Amino acid sequence: MYICLNDGSDTRINKEVTTLATQFDVHYVGIGRGTDRSFAAGHCRTFTLVRGHHKQPLTFLRFWLRVAGRLLGRRYASVHVINEQLVLLFYPLLYPVRRRVVLDVFDSIFLRVRRQLGWLQRLAYGLPRVLIVTDANRHGLLPARYRPKAVVVENYPYKFSQPVPKPGRAGELTIFYNGSMSLSRGTALLQGLLETHPGVRVKMAGWVYDEPTRQLSGHPGVEFLGVITQQESMRVAAGCDYILSLYEPINENNINASPNKIYDAIQAGTPVVINREVKIARWVEENRLGYVMDSFYAPAAGLAPELLRRKSEFAFPEPLRNAYTWEAVAPKLLAAHTP
Repeated sequence: MYICLNDGSDTRINKEVTTLATQFDVHYVGIGRGTDRSFAAGHCRTFTLVRGHHKQPLTFLRFWLRVAGRLLGRRYASVHVINEQLVLLFYPLLYPVRRRVVLDVFDSIFLRVRRQLGWLQRLAYGLPRVLIVTDANRHGLLPARYRPKAVVVENYPYKFSQPVPKPGRAGELTIFYNGSMSLSRGTALLQGLLETHPGVRVKMAGWVYDEPTRQLSGHPGVEFLGVITQQESMRVAAGCDYILSLYEPINENNINASPNKIYDAIQAGTPVVINREVKIARWVEENRLGYVMDSFYAPAAGLAPELLRRKSEFAFPEPLRNAYTWEAVAPKLLAAHTP
């Protein structure tokens, strides 16, 4: 059983479900409408979505009842739960089957708040048999007592080897903005670049989370592609000059982000633009994988000429591309579900 708040369109969720389906019948329960963008649906034995928004109390109640009905109605070989809040929400239902629970932490709620919530951590991390985190840094941020049962399953993309030509016009700069898009992910910077440099073009794909980003998607210099598959996203990324990967340093979750865009960049051969406050920016700089801004809050003025000047300086050697693929780490996900 696979429990999450997504409608099956999320890139990592789709990769995980596709991998799990090679050895298990996957029974998916999430929240959303269900559209042709619910990419995970085709890999599931059953695919159930509770209509509504996950922040609506009535939707959450219906979601809880649906999951309860499934958990009480049959025995599952394994129960895969996305993020700590769902383990806490379903704690009474999950406790009896705790030896079969796998908690997969994409974005930790405990890194989003400044308060010490040790008792909630003990509940969330103490219950499951296995914890999954997305990189070694986040593994090190877990309380020490829970690290032995944690496994790192990196958020790498599928291997991509399709040749896609880069933009060739002198003075033109094309930036790919994708995934979760909001002011805290770089909307204001792109707006500034579009206003200060006539050669800037932006391609957007993913989920719009605020009004300024919605307005950006309608700018004449922006092409909005909606929600697309990872392979479609890789083709777009490969045809751009840069991939935007900014995180406003407003909480530990953002500072310790493990952006899949960096690994997309390696496969696509397209450098990222990332801010120095994010810890992984140092690794990006050391490996010449992209341009590191001094700060998330750095002004857009003068940035476009600098990006144009440096866009040919970055390197993506074949050994690096072969190492950072989903195919290389998928066996760890399957092993987490095999006692």
